[in-house]
Amino acid sequence: MTIHILRTGFFSVNTLVVPLEEKACFVVDPAACKYSGDQNKIIDYLHDKKLDCKAIILTHSHFDHITGIAQLKQAFPKAKIAIHKAEISELTNPPGPMGEAVIRFFGSMELIQAVSEQPPADVALYDGATLDSVVGPGLGAENWKVISTPGHTPGSICIYNQKENELISGDTIFAYGGYGRTDMAGGDEAQIMHSLAMLRETIPSGTHVYPGHDSDFVL
Repeated sequence: MTIHILRTGFFSVNTLVVPLEEKACFVVDPAACKYSGDQNKIIDYLHDKKLDCKAIILTHSHFDHITGIAQLKQAFPKAKIAIHKAEISELTNPPGPMGEAVIRFFGSMELIQAVSEQPPADVALYDGATLDSVVGPGLGAENWKVISTPGHTPGSICIYNQKENELISGDTIFAYGGYGRTDMAGGDEAQIMHSLAMLRETIPSGTHVYPGHDSDFVL
């Protein structure tokens, strides 16, 4: 079973369902919610495929990537929520300072309610961590490694599976050479340039990339 893309939420986020062994999976950036009218999209897919969500992994804390956490957690209460340690405080009492500033940037104050309903994270990720620390042992999550890629936000991450030649890039890198904007709160152009250079040096050509928006592609 390959990674499945569900386009959900306000900005058509690529919510990713990543299969593991024994019908387990983790979900990346759940955005489906009642406010965008697609609240059952992720859960219905998981139930249809008889998948057990073991973890909810967030590539960063922007509102458009997190509004589906609460409903997914309700359906799979044992699933642990994980985000980079640099942004875990944004989910302590959401929206955090950066999150609220980004919502104001878009002039979408009505979304504060949607974000405020999301639960706190359970696990703080860091560069080099493997996802078995979140999912648990014996399911293949040890093949997924966290790569810290600040720039779009301070805690932006990619997740790389060298064995399967797959990279989940969040809003760090997009198709056709695009990359995440840095003109909002928490953005840093110099940092994202450094992150992109590091990815070019460490991720081999031919890797299948699943970004946070738009089409997946091959490096």
